[in-house]
Formats: sequence, structure tokens, C-alpha cells
Amino acid sequence: MDFEVLANLSWREALIAIVALLALYVVVVFFRLRRLGQGKVNVSVPEQLAAKSAISAYAAVQESPAALVAPSEFAFPWNEPPAEIPGQQRVEALERELAQLREEVRDLRADVLNLREKQRCDLAQSQAVQNVSPLYSDAMQMVIQGHDAASISQHCGISRAEAELVVALVRNRND
Repeated sequence: MDFEVLANLSWREALIAIVALLALYVVVVFFRLRRLGQGKVNVSVPEQLAAKSAISAYAAVQESPAALVAPSEFAFPWNEPPAEIPGQQRVEALERELAQLREEVRDLRADVLNLREKQRCDLAQSQAVQNVSPLYSDAMQMVIQGHDAASISQHCGISRAEAELVVALVRNRND
């Protein structure tokens, strides 16, 4: 039945209800502020200072400014500076440690990528050597290292044409 009442409300009735709720809220806030205002700090001004003329009062304040030290506002707790967050130093230390760990992880990832690339190159070289007869394996290694056909033929004891053929085979395989 409660939902039926809400469904049958017109927009004017809803607007009146909202205004009434806002007025009730303003009244509650007013009483709360008034209650806070009752606990204000009582600062008494010395009677001698109150009886003096304005000029002599000004002179007295200039001579002893501590005589009229009074807060301009009520001493509410929210006027004080916030207390230091408990464990703030621990949080800062953990943040520094986290930053250091992130940097180390980034360096380790770079190292792993370099090692993977090196491993792929080594694997390609070993596969090239395995597919060749043992007679030409040294020649294949020298081609991979970048030697020319003349030095390969002298080092391995094969003819220059064979060395050029090995160089061509390795280049075709890499392309």
C-alpha cells in the first residue's frame, strides 16, 4: 500500500514534500550550530583596559599584546591542523620499495628478452649446422660469423667454388 501512495503523488505534492524535508533539515542544522555556539571560549578583558579611552587602550595593547590574546573564532576541532596519519612513514617506505622493485622487474624483463633473442640466434645457428654434413659444418659456422668464401676455402680445405656455394646456401636460408 505504501507504494500505491507514492505512485499516486502528483509532482506538486512531491515538490511540497521535498521543500518540507529541506526546511526540516535547515532547522536541525540551525539547532546543531547553536549548540556548538554555546560552548564558545570565554575570554575576559581586564576591567582597567575597558575603562580607558580608545587611545590609551591602543597604547596599552601596543605595550603588552599578550593582554588581549583571544581567538577570533570558536575553538572548534576542525580549526586545528590535521593530525599526522598513523603509519605514514611506513607507507612512504613501502612506496619507495615498490618503486625499486618495479625498476628491478623492468630490468629483468629486458634481460629476459635479450636472452630469448640470443637463444633464438644460437638455435638457428645450431639447426643450420645440424642440417649440413660434418665436412661443411665448419664452413657454415664461418659463413654465419661473416667470413668470405676465400678465407673459408683456405681454412676448411675445400675449393673456392664449394665455399661460395656454402655462402650462397646460408644467405638463401637466412633470407
